[in-house]
Amino acid sequence: MRYFIYIAYLGKAYSGWQVQKNALAVQQVVEEALGKVLSMPITISGSSRTDKGVHAQQQVAHFDLIRAIDPSDLIYRLNRILPSDISITAIRPVIDGAHARFDASYRTYHYTIVIKKNPFYKDHALWLCRMPPLVLLNEITTLFCLTTDFEFFSKKADTDFQKNAHGFVCDVKEANWLQIDQSVIFQIKANRFLRGMVRVIVSTILKVAIGKMDLAALAGLIREKPPIRPILSLMPAHGLTLMEVGYPETLFIP
Repeated sequence: MRYFIYIAYLGKAYSGWQVQKNALAVQQVVEEALGKVLSMPITISGSSRTDKGVHAQQQVAHFDLIRAIDPSDLIYRLNRILPSDISITAIRPVIDGAHARFDASYRTYHYTIVIKKNPFYKDHALWLCRMPPLVLLNEITTLFCLTTDFEFFSKKADTDFQKNAHGFVCDVKEANWLQIDQSVIFQIKANRFLRGMVRVIVSTILKVAIGKMDLAALAGLIREKPPIRPILSLMPAHGLTLMEVGYPETLFIP
């Protein structure tokens, strides 16, 4: 039987989600905990490859077992042995062949900025002394709400995405900025994301808002895809959180 496992984590102590040879990854820690509790080697496959230092409120992965389990009991036993910065929030049985990455219908990320220095936010939000008006930020952001090739707004070419039938095309369904108390949050929802895409988009929007990049130039970059790839910067990783991964309900077994 196949299960989807829902995982929340703080990314500060990890090299990212995906298992790596010479660094500690979230996937490795969860696999080791599952293997210990279930007394067998377990491999999980995640929905999104978060980078080093990026957090997740809801990462999803799938794994297979030859026997049925009690999800509530497994959640309890896993959370007892997992480190304090990783938590299992749900385990749900799914139909045969359901895939945590390829069957996801959307993913939602938040990038959080605080406008007043606050030690309680230091590991999961970026502190900026000044922020442009939200009206201006949201006006610029509308340029990104479309289905197009987002290669320029990502880290350098990723061979995994090149092999994918979709190439670098992403369908950005929603994107906007909002303020909650001292936090300014950029939220974006799309069917898929390229590596570093959210952090590059946030950095680019802020550059335009403070006058370091022309709005017309940004519109042209999105629309025309010039032959020379521009150099665009990334926001620091610790402000980014994977908030939600959505699936069709038909995948889940009651």
